[in-house]
Amino acid sequence: MKTFKSLLQELDTTLRNYNIVEYNKLQPPLPDKEIDKSLKDLGIIDENVKALFQWKNGEKEDSYCQMMECGGLLSLQEIKEDKESYLSDCYASSFIPIISEGEQKILFNNKSGSHYGKLYLYSVPCLYIDYPISYYDSLETMVTTIIEAYKKNAYAYNLESNWLDIDHEKFREIAKKNNKKSTYWKKHNPLAEEEWYEI
Repeated sequence: MKTFKSLLQELDTTLRNYNIVEYNKLQPPLPDKEIDKSLKDLGIIDENVKALFQWKNGEKEDSYCQMMECGGLLSLQEIKEDKESYLSDCYASSFIPIISEGEQKILFNNKSGSHYGKLYLYSVPCLYIDYPISYYDSLETMVTTIIEAYKKNAYAYNLESNWLDIDHEKFREIAKKNNKKSTYWKKHNPLAEEEWYEI
């Protein structure tokens, strides 16, 4: 089984090979002491989250990075500044914004309870509900899904339009296979919102 750090190395290679334009919008990591302080301030004690930011310190300011369908990795500074504004007080204490393309689609890392480590999608325009839904089982499955999406052409960066084209049917197959514990990929009754709620 691959370690998370080896998956990040594979992600780095994949982005350089398939999406160098957006890869170049990512910032180099901060020194470990600064990463540790930022994570402590956010109340995060997780080696995989630390490894993620040892890889890259998120996207450059105002760069609008398209490394995946939900945007780009936020910098630690952006996370600290924006954490409270993304979710209502009901969720702010248990979720940390990790990936964002603005206010439309945001992934949140649940850091407490029995669903610790899952990543949640929060997007009222996309989901039609003001509630975070589990989307990736873990950081490992998120990175695995991104890598596979590029290699199987579910993600394809269009150099002419400077846009990440997404084959949503292919992506759904990949994501559903890799994230069997996440609610978003399961069948549900669209008239029964409570079926989406696991927290």
